[in-house]
Amino acid sequence: MSKSILLADDSAVARRAIRNLVSETLGDAVAFDEVASGVEALDKAIVSQPDVVILDLVMPGMKGFQAAREIGRHCPNTAVLSISNHNVEPILPRIRDAGIRGFVPKSSMASELIPAIEALLDGKTYFVDRTAMWHVTR
Repeated sequence: MSKSILLADDSAVARRAIRNLVSETLGDAVAFDEVASGVEALDKAIVSQPDVVILDLVMPGMKGFQAAREIGRHCPNTAVLSISNHNVEPILPRIRDAGIRGFVPKSSMASELIPAIEALLDGKTYFVDRTAMWHVTR
């Protein structure tokens, strides 16, 4: 049975790179959909109830934190994995308050995105801090 992933990032280049990475690694094991804003992510998540939402924290309109909270409220079985160019440590309390279960810096996606997705699909959390390169998986 395949799992479903929804990707929300306002950068078409980032979406293409993430789609390629996920497709190359997980292939047919996942169904993949993508949107370009937090509002679209919320709308699509409510309709499709994906297993994982990969959500950029900085997008125009509805920001990632707000979108994550709303997705959690409407899609309780969906795990949110945030991606950003920011360092996670200073914003970790906001990430956890928003119900986000994982974080991968965009600079570490090539090595960390797939393990993060797999951890969330297994019901775990996965956080990477690019400055300290620590991992927290529960």
